[in-house]
Amino acid sequence: MKRGAALAAAAGALAASVAVSGPSSKVAWTVETVRLVRSGDAAHGKKLHEDCAGCHGDAGVIDTPDVPNLAGQDALYTFKQLSDYKEGTRGSPIMGEAAKPLSEKDMADLAAFYASLPSARAPAAVPAQASAVVPLARLGDGARLMPACDACHGARGAGDSGSYGMPKLSGQKFDDMATQLTTFRSGERANDVYRVMRDVCKHLTDAEIAGLAAYYSGTEGKPPAAPTPAK
Repeated sequence: MKRGAALAAAAGALAASVAVSGPSSKVAWTVETVRLVRSGDAAHGKKLHEDCAGCHGDAGVIDTPDVPNLAGQDALYTFKQLSDYKEGTRGSPIMGEAAKPLSEKDMADLAAFYASLPSARAPAAVPAQASAVVPLARLGDGARLMPACDACHGARGAGDSGSYGMPKLSGQKFDDMATQLTTFRSGERANDVYRVMRDVCKHLTDAEIAGLAAYYSGTEGKPPAAPTPAK
């Protein structure tokens, strides 16, 4: 094969792979989108939440270990996740069906409602299981090119209004956070913009995932069930 033909074939294969993989999310933080989310109607969102309360609790908090607390969550993050579920860029049969009938305004209203609720907070004390990952969470790891988790998610995961669409992690569930970190690491979850979470999580060991889940939840738990070597 001639060099030009080979280059054309390679370019075609690359274009095909990009087309198949698609974007990680269809949400872009344009002025219009941010304005839409910021104008969400919490009262209407509360009405819409009646269909969500069975899984997420009347006030956006529930004891189920693998279901995230929604109360107090950043509105931009909630809006993006609902949109990703609706568009299929974040997979979940249950949430995909739940989000399917929602309009963009509905999603903005739900996000406003959850943001208006008092959020759960992690206890002040850091669990023993998290002690080894405190430097990683607060300072990062330059040797592995990993930024501090708190740099995007706020001190102890309390949130950062300057980081668009970044979730609050403080007081979330150990099991759910361990699952999310594990699925980012494997690539099963891939709706992170610019691959930020996938690129960070691919370096994490099972013990570090468990430690970070403990650090932000304020509780201890079991490491991921299926060990995967860090890359």
